[in-house]
Amino acid sequence: MTAMAPPVFLTGFMGVGKSKVGLILAQRLGRFFFDTDQMVELRAGKSISEIFADEGEAHFRRLEHQCVRETSDRSDVVVALGGGAITRPENVERVRRKGVLVCLEADIDTIFARVDRRDDRPLLAGLAPEEKRAKIERMLEERAPFYDQADIKLRTREAQTPQDTAQQLIQLLEHWHAPN
Repeated sequence: MTAMAPPVFLTGFMGVGKSKVGLILAQRLGRFFFDTDQMVELRAGKSISEIFADEGEAHFRRLEHQCVRETSDRSDVVVALGGGAITRPENVERVRRKGVLVCLEADIDTIFARVDRRDDRPLLAGLAPEEKRAKIERMLEERAPFYDQADIKLRTREAQTPQDTAQQLIQLLEHWHAPN
């Protein structure tokens, strides 16, 4: 990709590797990396779980949209979007107009294994394992039409390293051309 290549936005469900792959991708492309979840936490001065508990999801989504707007005005970035950012039409429209939208995917078993190891996912908080898996399946189904709007889709696997995924993505990006 050239220096004037468009910004790269990574979307996908929680646990697919957006942050890890995004950081590696940015390093390899010589770009800045932003994670909208981290940006929101810094801006709010609290964790996403605390934002959800104190102000609600709608407030979180407003902060997230501000971060999407700011990062989309740059061409020298790789941006990991929060898993639900793509469900807001204004976010989808903006990132597709300004850059390339990449959806990282994983099967339900991989996602469940990854998110079950952490307890900082407010949308899955307090759920027993079988409830958590059912909610993940439901959310994946609900978000599928949004993820389908991506310019590039790349399936990750549990055995695949983030470095391998980033390298695969670089190859896909080299062959990607923005629609005219």
